[in-house]
Amino acid sequence: MKRLMLAAVLLAAPAFAQTGGTEIEVMGRGLINRWIAAYNRADSDAMMKDIYANGDLARLKTTFFDLNAESFGKLDAYSAAFCSTSATNGKALLRFTRLYTFGGKMNDDEAKVFDLVRTGAGWRIAAEVDVPYSTVLSCF
Repeated sequence: MKRLMLAAVLLAAPAFAQTGGTEIEVMGRGLINRWIAAYNRADSDAMMKDIYANGDLARLKTTFFDLNAESFGKLDAYSAAFCSTSATNGKALLRFTRLYTFGGKMNDDEAKVFDLVRTGAGWRIAAEVDVPYSTVLSCF
């Protein structure tokens, strides 16, 4: 029932609506929404230009090539949490699953922690790491 209600919310708005909060919550949500949208389009060029502070374009292209070969449909986001580590740095925890084009989960539920940094071009992802789904975000 909770997933059904969450799915209805996610279909009605961007992955995570921006309803106020701290700068990292508002800007981080926008950044994670862009990451999800670009990921679902397999748009590695947009990710390198507008989402990552730096990164490996060849690795991203390989990741999307491999996912498409496995019939990747989309990333379905469950939740996101944010916290600041300084005025120009923060963290985001995203919980999600990857779905096949024909339905069903590709893997179990997954999670990533992103290190966020404010740059001259706005907030960007500086690093990301896969973490256990049960991970609790901590900026201390």
